[in-house]
Amino acid sequence: MGIEDTLERIANALERIADALEKREGASVSKPIVSQHTAMNMDTEEKDFVNDIQDIEEFLNSKNIRIKTLKENDDADSVLDKIALYIGKRYSLVKDLMMNMKRSLNTGRTFRMDLKNYSQEEISSITQLCSNLYQIAFLQEYKYFRSPDYRLFASPNRIPKVINFFTGGWLERYIKNAVIEIILSCEEKLSYSYIMNPQIMLPNGDDFELDLMFRIEDSFFWFEAKTGDYQRYVDKYSRVAKILNLDRDHAYMILTDITKDGAQALTTLFHMNVVRIDNFPEVFSKVVAKVCSKAQNEIKALEESLMKDRQEA
Repeated sequence: MGIEDTLERIANALERIADALEKREGASVSKPIVSQHTAMNMDTEEKDFVNDIQDIEEFLNSKNIRIKTLKENDDADSVLDKIALYIGKRYSLVKDLMMNMKRSLNTGRTFRMDLKNYSQEEISSITQLCSNLYQIAFLQEYKYFRSPDYRLFASPNRIPKVINFFTGGWLERYIKNAVIEIILSCEEKLSYSYIMNPQIMLPNGDDFELDLMFRIEDSFFWFEAKTGDYQRYVDKYSRVAKILNLDRDHAYMILTDITKDGAQALTTLFHMNVVRIDNFPEVFSKVVAKVCSKAQNEIKALEESLMKDRQEA
């Protein structure tokens, strides 16, 4: 945790102590708590959030890992993050559509879906997603014929940005936003930063790309996202987790299509926590709750110490 975050925590604690003392003495003055993070946008991330990755870089350097290149921010990130969050939260409802998208990208053909036997919730989720994708030209063709046909025709635009999104980019974005949502749900404001898709060099000189790494307070977390073909990667990821010296609470592989028992078996066999996409928020919320509780205890101890010092002065 950086010095600015530490100073902010102390300032917050002092404000709360001052308010408590004034109330006890019969004062009615209300003072604001100063914070550099004051507002959230319509999605997950805080408006004034500053993503300082120095601590993450220092952590990697301590493992003899060097960052070679970092992905640059894109003006389209906020739009794609919204769509990725929509997909991730409704994956069980739209997974058939996503599978058809990937097949169509390989064949170049328009695909058809017969939605007659789908639930109303599935139809609504699928058609809403298609409408959103069509609006941003990720679909070059999209038509849906309502009752009594319930037929959908669509074709993804085969350009690099679209291919990257449908072949796994959306899942990485979903995980990033899901983690931020979980962090912001904590009662105590937690300090965090993250990097996406950094190209790194491992201690043995091999090149490697991390999907996502977060620092939350003084803890570090690594996430890999796979929409298929994970069997070729799990052993390699397990070895990298050991290099990073991260246990299963801090190293994750999130998969879209695996059974709960299958995920548990992989977790037992390899040095990572393998989680289904629909289970990830619940699993990681428990981990962040521990970080949150630790932060609250630290603040409480600091407040009590400062209160004691003031009373003795």
